[in-house]
Amino acid sequence: MDKLTVERSIWIAATAERVWQAITDPQQLGKWWPPDEWSISALQIGGKVQFGNEDAAYATIAVIDPPREFALQWQTNEKFPSTSMFTSMRLNTENGGTRLNVTEGGFETLPEDIREERAKQTGDGYTLVLQDLKAYVEQE
Repeated sequence: MDKLTVERSIWIAATAERVWQAITDPQQLGKWWPPDEWSISALQIGGKVQFGNEDAAYATIAVIDPPREFALQWQTNEKFPSTSMFTSMRLNTENGGTRLNVTEGGFETLPEDIREERAKQTGDGYTLVLQDLKAYVEQE
């Protein structure tokens, strides 16, 4: 089975360190990724992440390389016990700002009847939240 991955990228007029803060600080995450709440137990490999309150999603920090890469391994849930989703956010200095590349994979592990739609929804969602991130960081 071919891998099914969502990739989105955005350039932000800010340093990689500033973008890093915005994507790893739960209080800042909530300012550009509303209305959901984030919690991060510890900003280290193995740290636990909770996204949302009701119907929350849970992940473990798989990669932490400030200010270059932050990656999450999402936990399986009751609805999709066989899924193995992985999200990576990579930051690169570019043209006096920062290019943020987001990759989310593992859609091929979802049931066949929903995987394409879930990937599309995720891609559309990242397009919107990355624009919100850019606006949030650049407003300073």
